[in-house]
Amino acid sequence: MSAAELARELARARTEARVLNVAPWRDAVRSMDDAYAVQTELAKLPGNSVRGWKVTALTPEQQRGFNGTRPVAGALFADHVQRAPATLTLSKLIASVIECEISFRLARDLPQRSTPYTDAEIADAIDAIVPCYEFPDNRVPADAPDLLKLADDMGNGAFVAGEPVTNWRNVDLSQIEIVLRLDGAEIARGPAARILGNPLKAVTALANAQPLPAGGLKAGQIVTTGTCTTPLPLQRGEYVADFAVLGRVKLSVV
Repeated sequence: MSAAELARELARARTEARVLNVAPWRDAVRSMDDAYAVQTELAKLPGNSVRGWKVTALTPEQQRGFNGTRPVAGALFADHVQRAPATLTLSKLIASVIECEISFRLARDLPQRSTPYTDAEIADAIDAIVPCYEFPDNRVPADAPDLLKLADDMGNGAFVAGEPVTNWRNVDLSQIEIVLRLDGAEIARGPAARILGNPLKAVTALANAQPLPAGGLKAGQIVTTGTCTTPLPLQRGEYVADFAVLGRVKLSVV
């Protein structure tokens, strides 16, 4: 079975908010290249232009699940990306969780190259920090191989971007703690430093973990670096995430 066929099945499962029977596909994705081939095919479908990337597998232990030694990424597709204040409909998701993350908007392309990118080079390629929510929502079962999860956009269900902060070089990310509230009550908090001590390092790690699917890292795309708060089941109500000097991100779930 081809990457294009699996991509169509995953896209259909996403539209119908259901878990895909992966039994016929378990042998179709045996490597990171196979998984990325599926993401590339997903990016060709209507509404699936790539708006950004979610990074994961930043540690060697996590990378072993993908039969690799580098971080991996799932595409953030246009039809599933919103600007805050936003509204999500719970019935359009399967069993999503809410995560508060620090993301970065690229000012220029970051192509694959033989010499590793440095943190300073990556910082020069970024024009804004974007506080955000990411909503994992797998179309494959929890016990499916990690490579199938990678093929399924690394489980992205939705993404909500806050207001970009362009004077970000004055921001000390190591000192930012994010507080998440639901209907006014605090439900989670966590530091931005949870991501490698500084989330910017996750962008560097991804830039040095290419090739990526669907053309890779492009100007204008957002790279989100992983959750700073404990993932919690998404439920109906009014969410506000306070990212300190980066501002607040508001979300209604109906």
